[in-house]
Amino acid sequence: MPTLATRRAPAPQASIGGYEDALSELFADLAELFGNPRSYGSIYGLLFASESPRTMDEIVEALGISKGSASMGLRQLEEFGAVVRDRTSTAPSRYTARLEMRLLIGGFLRGRVIPRISSTGETIRSIRHQLEEDGAPRTALQRIDRLDRWHKKARTILPLIEKLLSGP
Repeated sequence: MPTLATRRAPAPQASIGGYEDALSELFADLAELFGNPRSYGSIYGLLFASESPRTMDEIVEALGISKGSASMGLRQLEEFGAVVRDRTSTAPSRYTARLEMRLLIGGFLRGRVIPRISSTGETIRSIRHQLEEDGAPRTALQRIDRLDRWHKKARTILPLIEKLLSGP
């Protein structure tokens, strides 16, 4: 599988300029790196490069994706705080990328990382309980204790980072 450095962007489609295509591919790679669908990154990259807001139909046409993918991607990107929908008009909604990195990181932390970190506590407790019931070696319990400490630190620091990023 090619790396980010060696992967070549696909040939630009007629409806996407080279600049928009390159940014769509760049953000698709980044989305994939962080466990998100590539389409989310492509949508964000297109909107990031766009000088004016785009409708969902324009996004679908420019990227060659389905309306379902575009709708799901736009909804998730809105939840992350990465895009904003103009709701002032009765015409089809138009979307714009938010350009502040702190908003992107904060939204990602809030939407994906913090909920996953929070849910791992129960998994760790369950593993510990099973190890204790099975009479596991002391080293296994020590490793679980270490993992539990990592988990507690992450649960403490991630909300602080998110709060820092969402500051004034």
